[in-house]
Amino acid sequence: MNRRSRRQKETSEDTAMNNIWGSTRMLSKNITGFILILAFSALAHGQTSFGRISGNVTDAGGAAVPNATVTVTDPSTNFSRTATTDDSGYYTVTNLPVGTYSVQVEMQNFKKAFRTNNVVSADSRLTVDITLEVGEFSEVVVVAQTSGETVNTTSGEVAKVIDSQQVANLALNGRNYYQLLSVIPGAVITTDDQIDTNLATNTININGSRGVANNLTVDGGNNLNSGSNASQINNVGVDFIQEVKLQTSNFSAEYGRNSGAQINVITKRGGNKYHGSMFEFFRNDALDARNFFAAVKPTLRYNNYGYSVSGPLPYFNFGENDGPTLKSGKDKFFFFWGQEWKTIHRLAATGVRTLPTTAELMGDFTVRLRGFDGIVGTPDDGVLRDPAITGACTAPVVNSSGTVTTAAVRTACFGGTNPALWNRIPIGRITADGLAIADVFRQMSGISASFTNSPVANNSTFQPPNNSDFRQELLRLDFIANDKHTLFARYAHDKNLVLDPFGTFITSPLPTIQSARSRPGNGLQVGHLWNVTSSLINEAKINFAWTDQRVPPANDYWARETYGYAYAQLFGNGGAYENSIPDTTFAGGTSPANFNGAARSLTALAHDSTVSDTVTWVKNNHTFKFGGVYNFSKVYQNGRSTYAGLVAFNTNRPNSTGQSFADALLGNFRTYSEFSADPAAHFRFQQYDAFATDSWRLTKNLSIEVGVRFQYGTPFYTRENNITNFDPSLYDPSKAVTVSATGVVTITPGSNRFNGLIRAGDGVPESERINVPGWNSPDVLSVPTGAPRGLYDAHPYFMPRVGFAYSPFSDGKTSIRGGFGMYYDRIEGNIIFPVISNPPFINSASFENGNLANIRGGAASAITKFATISAIDPKLKTPYSMNFSLGVQRELWWGLFAEANFVGNLGRNLTRNPDINAIPFGGGTDDRLRPYKGYGTINQRKSDANSYYYAGQFYIAKRKGDLLGTASYTWSKVLTDASNFNDNPEDPFNRQFNYGPASFDRRHVFVATYTYAPSMFRSSDEGWKRYLLDGFELSGITRYQSGRPFTITANALTTGTRRADIIEGVDLYLRDDRQWVNPAAFARPNDARRGTSSVGSVWGPSFTVWDFSARKRLRFNESMNLTLQLDLFNAFNKANFSTMGTNVSSFDANGVGVVGGGFGVLNASGPGRSIQLGARFVF
Repeated sequence: MNRRSRRQKETSEDTAMNNIWGSTRMLSKNITGFILILAFSALAHGQTSFGRISGNVTDAGGAAVPNATVTVTDPSTNFSRTATTDDSGYYTVTNLPVGTYSVQVEMQNFKKAFRTNNVVSADSRLTVDITLEVGEFSEVVVVAQTSGETVNTTSGEVAKVIDSQQVANLALNGRNYYQLLSVIPGAVITTDDQIDTNLATNTININGSRGVANNLTVDGGNNLNSGSNASQINNVGVDFIQEVKLQTSNFSAEYGRNSGAQINVITKRGGNKYHGSMFEFFRNDALDARNFFAAVKPTLRYNNYGYSVSGPLPYFNFGENDGPTLKSGKDKFFFFWGQEWKTIHRLAATGVRTLPTTAELMGDFTVRLRGFDGIVGTPDDGVLRDPAITGACTAPVVNSSGTVTTAAVRTACFGGTNPALWNRIPIGRITADGLAIADVFRQMSGISASFTNSPVANNSTFQPPNNSDFRQELLRLDFIANDKHTLFARYAHDKNLVLDPFGTFITSPLPTIQSARSRPGNGLQVGHLWNVTSSLINEAKINFAWTDQRVPPANDYWARETYGYAYAQLFGNGGAYENSIPDTTFAGGTSPANFNGAARSLTALAHDSTVSDTVTWVKNNHTFKFGGVYNFSKVYQNGRSTYAGLVAFNTNRPNSTGQSFADALLGNFRTYSEFSADPAAHFRFQQYDAFATDSWRLTKNLSIEVGVRFQYGTPFYTRENNITNFDPSLYDPSKAVTVSATGVVTITPGSNRFNGLIRAGDGVPESERINVPGWNSPDVLSVPTGAPRGLYDAHPYFMPRVGFAYSPFSDGKTSIRGGFGMYYDRIEGNIIFPVISNPPFINSASFENGNLANIRGGAASAITKFATISAIDPKLKTPYSMNFSLGVQRELWWGLFAEANFVGNLGRNLTRNPDINAIPFGGGTDDRLRPYKGYGTINQRKSDANSYYYAGQFYIAKRKGDLLGTASYTWSKVLTDASNFNDNPEDPFNRQFNYGPASFDRRHVFVATYTYAPSMFRSSDEGWKRYLLDGFELSGITRYQSGRPFTITANALTTGTRRADIIEGVDLYLRDDRQWVNPAAFARPNDARRGTSSVGSVWGPSFTVWDFSARKRLRFNESMNLTLQLDLFNAFNKANFSTMGTNVSSFDANGVGVVGGGFGVLNASGPGRSIQLGARFVF
């Protein structure tokens, strides 16, 4: 059935979601009337974007002052909250929005104390101790606190805040905030170039966790695609960010979903004054240096521009006796609005391909088959067999001097005995489909960057446009209804369009499926904060995040009618692009490049909704938090089958011409296969969380935080139940089919073609059968039902958390901190998405040695093994980590802050993807030796991998004065038996053999950030000096990482590759800029065993980058300035080599490796120096 005609009916599985949407509408009506006035749809979030201030109030002698009134105020909005000190003089003010606050303390017989410039970050626990002086109540003592890093004396979490100053000042390649994560201790970068408007979140690993373990939120609301756990919904522009809060270890039970770092982006908000900005940054390849391996610089045109405006928002106040009144919005209603554009115009990486010559497109192979003498029509010419003639067609035998020693036999060759007609296919013999295939190559040569009309390999180059266009809108509204109620709403929309000239996800060697990848991101949030009493606060939130990703073709190069294909498909009407050209491959003779059609284009529509509520209760020296979260996710995704056909032209077919492209001109295929439809499913997921925490100030110097989090989540399941799983426990050897060494299957009486397969649930629900072609086919009904709907069972999990902070001295400048916690992941949807392509829901047909004009006239292909099956271990468990740390913080002289931590992270139940049906070692390619007969590869998702991370992390910061900066150094190692969830090791049956450094292990990491803004001319009495000489700033980021690990393989003596043998005592490294590894340190392994080199036995070269930013700020008045900016990325143009050849393929007579085949050769590097110019106007 055509997917475009399928009905998408909602069933009972969606009832819960419908109820939530209904509740959301009711809540919106009740608490967001001010938003409705502006026709703004509301929605909310899941994790906290608030902080708290606490401290001790004492007199000059150090005695506690109970019953003092503490007022905390944000001067930008006049938002305030009060508390009263307890008997020990302690106070806590919770749920403060991110911002800068003043703290005022009042008590009879004491002067008022006023502490300003107290910066509250997301989930921060700021300590502000106040000493009162005896005096008149009307007198005020003001202390201006200089902002900077503060010692945490209340919790044991390992966390960092990247503030707005760092966000704005540091040089960011591509102006992507995600790069800022790399400046914290424990972070490792695994990519070389981040110029893209990058949505990926798995390019930075933190504390030894996989990249997909990081949890990204915006204003506390989900910002992570649940299908992959590896991409953002919204990539918030750096000009719209107030701060980025990163919690890397021992964070409280309030946080869940992922086992890695918690990364919370806080957006800017408006205040009582109007502010705005306009900016533009641009790059051009004329300013850049070339890549180390590039002959020329690739074309680049990069423009990033936008604006923002914020302030009080006038509104109508309804309900008064004299009707609606227009209010100014000051102290009440605030907005922030921003728009940003990024356009990147550049060319794709150069692709070198082989195309037929113009003569060959018309059937003339004379030049390609000319002989030793280079002259067409002489006896040493090669031959082109004519399949229509019975007889011999053998090529001549020519010796090294060019003499024909055995003449050709041309009885059944094109041209016969007439030299003038040799190796020419008569135009009348070329089929309509042959002409269509020829036209594919004709049009491809027309769009190539260069084409040499000569029958040589790699005679064309392709470098088509690889442009991307990004636009973002962000609106934030904050409303202070009264001293009891505050409301918040934020909507962000990203337009993200990328032109992938060789296709997205499924690529084509030729640009026949240039795709226009549309990946819009939407995040909508609303929150209500209710100050029930001064010690009891309730926070209700709702969050929606959705992205409807579609990857349609960008032009008509994918379509049959573009070239005139005429053959009838076997099924037809199978998917969104049923008129696509088939995926086409060539092998034998001098074969041209393969090309693909559009049938395997992706559609992935992902929607995530979260409802949460948190209660904060301050009771004496306890701060309790209780909360619950409900999450519902739904994803629609297709399986991307070859429903438009897969045709292979191969000279190993009987009666081949000897040239695969000549076979194609005649329409003679070796194999043709086609699926009846493109499988698709509506995936669903639900999760329930609850938590409780107690932040307990046990003594004045000791605080303890304990908590527990509960998590219960269903696996992703399909609404249609149209999936199957291979369960080894259900495989019955007595019902095994008979399999030949080459995988040909014979179904004997009593055998079961689908042995070991089981369907999800109770079968396809009646309401969904219209969406599942073949739901009642005999093959489908022969597979038993009864598997869990998500193919493995759900389990409840409890996660204890404990942390402490001890301040050994009375000055509060030193804190010894530590803790332990368990953190469970949310398994990504990608583990189940592939199973929709498992048999037997989709029919297929295959034919051999036929002609496209009559595909069914070919021989029906023999039944063969199922080549690849995706499976899930029915006992799959949710991955988790155990984090622990012990460290010390100290406030030093000159505004310095230092921290040292020992951090550990133990990963358990980590997922991997081994082939559980692999041929045993030494069995070659004999399919009879596989454990489960009738199947080829069975990639089963298992949760039995572990990881071990230990690190010493050191950090120092200076946030006061003209010179500001941070520096971090991490000395660590991370060992694992699976680096990622797709890990498919050489030996799937021996985890210990796969144990070694993780692919993201970097033993030494150093990062420094710095900003120098001299103030010597800022207060000059001479205006011209102040105008010309003040406002210069220099900032930068310096990164160093030791090299990455590589695993060395070698060609076996017979077939295949395996781990190489390592030769003890031979230096592994040559450390040449190109030949990094010494081949003589490795040898070919004996065929009777696996090699002796371990995982990650070789380390690559280090990575060092210096990025600088120079700015000149022109001040027109106190509120208006223009900043001119120059950014240099990789300023010293260092070649940071990233990959190398890791397979030993050349050996001496003793089997010892020698130089050759690219082994040990560095073959890729990061970008060279690039320059960015920019300007920003602020008012």
